[in-house]
Amino acid sequence: MLKLYQFLITFGLCFLLILTGANIAYAQEQPAPPVTPVPKPVVVAKPPTNEFPNNVPKPIKVEVALVINNISKIMDATGTFTADIDLRLRWYNPNQAFDSKTTGTSEQSFVGDDATNKLATIWNPKVAIANLAEKPLKQESELYLNANGTVIYLQRLTVTLEAKYKLANFPFDIQTLPIRLISKYNSNKIIFWQTQDDIDFSGIPQEIRLSGWNTGDVSFVPSNFKGLDGDLHPQLEAQISMKRNPASHLPNVFIPLFLVLLVPTIVALWTNTDLDKRISAWAGSILTMVALSFTLSVRYPALGVENVFFQVIFLGFAFQFLGLAVNATIMNPSLEKLFGGKYIVAEISNFLRWSLPLGLVILITRVVLLALP
Repeated sequence: MLKLYQFLITFGLCFLLILTGANIAYAQEQPAPPVTPVPKPVVVAKPPTNEFPNNVPKPIKVEVALVINNISKIMDATGTFTADIDLRLRWYNPNQAFDSKTTGTSEQSFVGDDATNKLATIWNPKVAIANLAEKPLKQESELYLNANGTVIYLQRLTVTLEAKYKLANFPFDIQTLPIRLISKYNSNKIIFWQTQDDIDFSGIPQEIRLSGWNTGDVSFVPSNFKGLDGDLHPQLEAQISMKRNPASHLPNVFIPLFLVLLVPTIVALWTNTDLDKRISAWAGSILTMVALSFTLSVRYPALGVENVFFQVIFLGFAFQFLGLAVNATIMNPSLEKLFGGKYIVAEISNFLRWSLPLGLVILITRVVLLALP
């Protein structure tokens, strides 16, 4: 009985093993059910924010506003001036637009180094000041990105700029101080533009005071220049009008000139002194005039021979040599017979006493009047 029981158990186990193996083999022969792929979301590639925006009308308008807060130095000798300015640039770039609801703000702002670093990561018109004489002495930056894609870049700068001064009419001159803005992009891609808001924002406060100068207005002149690449690039020049105050310069020349010419004129033309003393007076006056012209060239090294001061000095020299020649010939007692005798020489001398100084005054007055603005 026990053996029969063991037999049945063994038989049952074998049967289960056979049945299990058959099911496994059958399952391996059946094809696997198809797997439905899960669709991947379509990602629309956003254009890089630091590349030139091609999805806007060209040329892109870069709006410019400029405020001159102060002019601290105008240096004639070096052809430079130093100014504190505020520069505002504004342009539209749809690549910088963002959802204000998602970000919780309609404007993103960056200040200082953050503004500079952020600007380096986005497209900007690459505007520079062309006539910088050296690196800015001071620079502050602010950057604002609006949800609609408008970008505003503000700079507060203290800069030394180059200028070409015209000093022929010094010290009665009016100088134009330029601030030239250029871009690395050609005129087919960007242009400088000014709205009424930019014009109203720009200018120079009339309360600015610079010793020896009177401030005028600021005007903007757009133009193009040919770059090294052969293309035309946009340029906008802010021109600051400055009028020089001559009051501090006139005494430096006209008072010494008057004294240098007065002494020999009185001694040689209005007194009956000996010929030797009259000749010595003119010679001493000429040497003093040479010293005065040298002092003038040292004090005002930027002035050329076409300047008013040097023209007046040249007239002074001409007056001295003419006076010397008159005393050595017409007013020389030993040569009276050559000029018609004693009485004719006396009449000529009386005429020359007032006509020579009057002619000098007329010529100097003419030079000064022509130099006036």
